[in-house]
Amino acid sequence: MNHVRRTAALAGAVALLAAACGTGGPTPAASTAASAGAPATSDPPSGGTAGVPASAGGESAGPAASATGLRAVYVSTGPIGQNPFLELIVDGLEAGGTECGVETRVVESADIPSMEDNLQAAIDEGYDLIVTNSFDAVDAVTRLAGENPDQQWAIVDATVESPNVRGLLFKEHEGTFLLGATLALLATGEYEGFPESPRIGAVGAVDAPFLRRWSVGFEEGVKAVNPEVTVDLGWATGFNDPATSKELALAQNDAGAEYVFAFSAAGNTGVFEAAAERDFMTTGVDTDQRAIDPEHIIESMVKRTDVGVREAVCDLAGGEFSGGVAAYGLAEQGVGPAFITLEDLVPPSGIPQEVQDQVRDLAEQFVSGVFVVTDFLAQG
Repeated sequence: MNHVRRTAALAGAVALLAAACGTGGPTPAASTAASAGAPATSDPPSGGTAGVPASAGGESAGPAASATGLRAVYVSTGPIGQNPFLELIVDGLEAGGTECGVETRVVESADIPSMEDNLQAAIDEGYDLIVTNSFDAVDAVTRLAGENPDQQWAIVDATVESPNVRGLLFKEHEGTFLLGATLALLATGEYEGFPESPRIGAVGAVDAPFLRRWSVGFEEGVKAVNPEVTVDLGWATGFNDPATSKELALAQNDAGAEYVFAFSAAGNTGVFEAAAERDFMTTGVDTDQRAIDPEHIIESMVKRTDVGVREAVCDLAGGEFSGGVAAYGLAEQGVGPAFITLEDLVPPSGIPQEVQDQVRDLAEQFVSGVFVVTDFLAQG
């Protein structure tokens, strides 16, 4: 497809999207591309602070006193390990603590039962804000928030209908739309170093509605700029399944996909191995994972959970914390390809400038309301 035809196709696709019935607003459910992995240890994350004594870890010295006298703790739903989604929550907690003078701790849970014990321990120790994540924590937070109405909570990727709980949601479909558009433009074969590809693969962690939100937005982005491309979608068996993720990526490459969208959480390592072995191109998820293998991991679908958690901690410090829902999409720079969402990229983006410009234009059109992207979770 030459440049004129591609531009015309893009304009036509945007016009069709403008008539679509999708929504970009927050939804009662929320999604994540990461979850639990291997058994936990008692060591704090790199650069972080140690966990409170609980069933998942050992004791350690507490952090220095805060400027405000306030304390916030993050209790993970599972081992943090190399899970980028959980690591980014830790980053946000610690950034908010440093910036706004709040003492912070991290508690790494081994599993869901130990997470519930850790949440109760955090209440007992009098933390002003307890941060946790995902649907795995909803039942425990719902119960504990009701039993402790003065305790303040923030939960990433989920909501709890309680006035003392803030749900931090992310509009992943908006970000994956732009990532799909990016890979589809590269797949035209018009850019040096980026092969033409009639198919684009996608490997997700598990087939569930909150991850269909990712895949539907991605496919709409692909079709918006390159409607002739076929999208092959495969699902692993969980959030820490690199073996199945690798097999799916290899099969998609065998079928002709030179680009594979990887949103398989810790299973992304399997996709990365496949890309290196077969010399095809793939993407990172949640954090910017390009530095792992810049030759093959050419972009990342960044999800700024750190921004939401940092804001919650700083709102606590400023006396402005409240429950409800805080949603982060393109307009809030909460989701999107790394070259749009992050500054000072390391390594620098290898995406051709012409492609970046076209995708930035799509982002601006979306934010200004020219078109909408389907939110799978909002579908009846």
